[in-house]
Amino acid sequence: MDKIQFSRIISCLVLLVAAAFCLQPVLALNESVVIGYRGSGGSYIGDTVIFDGYNSVGNVTVLKLTGPDLPAGGVPVYNMSGVEGTGNPVEVNPDGSWRFVWYTSSIENIAKMQTARYYITAYDLVDPSQSSITSIMMKKPEFYVVATPNPLETGEYVSLLGNAEKGSTDIHISITDSAGKVLHTYDLAASASGYFNYGFHVDMQPGVYTITINSPSAKSTYRTTLTVISPAPEGNVTPVTTGQVPGSPETPLGPGSQIPAGTFSISSMPTGASVYIDSVPAGVTPVILQDITPGSHLVMIKYPGYLTYTVNAPATVGETTSISPTLVKNPVSLPLSPLVPLFGLAIAGALGMIRSGRKNA
Repeated sequence: MDKIQFSRIISCLVLLVAAAFCLQPVLALNESVVIGYRGSGGSYIGDTVIFDGYNSVGNVTVLKLTGPDLPAGGVPVYNMSGVEGTGNPVEVNPDGSWRFVWYTSSIENIAKMQTARYYITAYDLVDPSQSSITSIMMKKPEFYVVATPNPLETGEYVSLLGNAEKGSTDIHISITDSAGKVLHTYDLAASASGYFNYGFHVDMQPGVYTITINSPSAKSTYRTTLTVISPAPEGNVTPVTTGQVPGSPETPLGPGSQIPAGTFSISSMPTGASVYIDSVPAGVTPVILQDITPGSHLVMIKYPGYLTYTVNAPATVGETTSISPTLVKNPVSLPLSPLVPLFGLAIAGALGMIRSGRKNA
């Protein structure tokens, strides 16, 4: 073997090793449960992260989150203060694949999330020992704001709780409608730590509005949505489950008897999406669902051409749980990892160099 051929073979090996180290651990079909995500390995808090995976042992995969200041046993990816050891479920397709869309802007108690690396564990619902883990770097954006409550009715009071990095003391907030018309503007100052809080009574008609915040001292702009809904008319609410205690068989109630229940207030952008509670159709967004059995329920929001939004939401007696995602358009074709083509090119280049070396030998 001459020096030229040897050099080409070494170059091939270097390319293959480099490509292998660049790839995320997306699929390993020799394992029972695997998980991977789309992206370069980091996202801003408030972004949407798509997880793909495989489960060969069951029909439900559960995702939980661990990281700084979180319990070692993990919490649901949608609730930073959730019960340790629990997670959010996602249905597995007949071929064993599954997909989970993580709308990080909808995380409950999201203020606990910081710029740090977080670990997401996927495990089978029936056999938690079958699991896989991946990690993602999450970063606080220069601006971040959460509207509470959201959705809400016209005339109700909303608080805008946010954070501004890089010492952005002058904060400008604008609210626009779906046509881009500016309806309100507010100017305020952030604290030394970057925290700011502003509240006002909503005077807009039902619809989805965009909240935009920026500052002269920062280049970035942050946007989120605020959903205003119509008051639920008397006698025109959609009951989902009544008279059931979680874990017990359904039994009819006698006259005048009723078990206390919770309420779901669900909206989406775009509106008109189909809502399912525990796989049962429950109307279209925006919708207020009363008489929800206390406990955790699987909420799915579907709209043609968009990825299905899935969240495990709690129903609490006497309280309203708000769910208000911005749906993500379903890509026609999106690889599990953007680095997969790079890996293919590296292999093709390596094979070409080997063939060339053989011809010159």
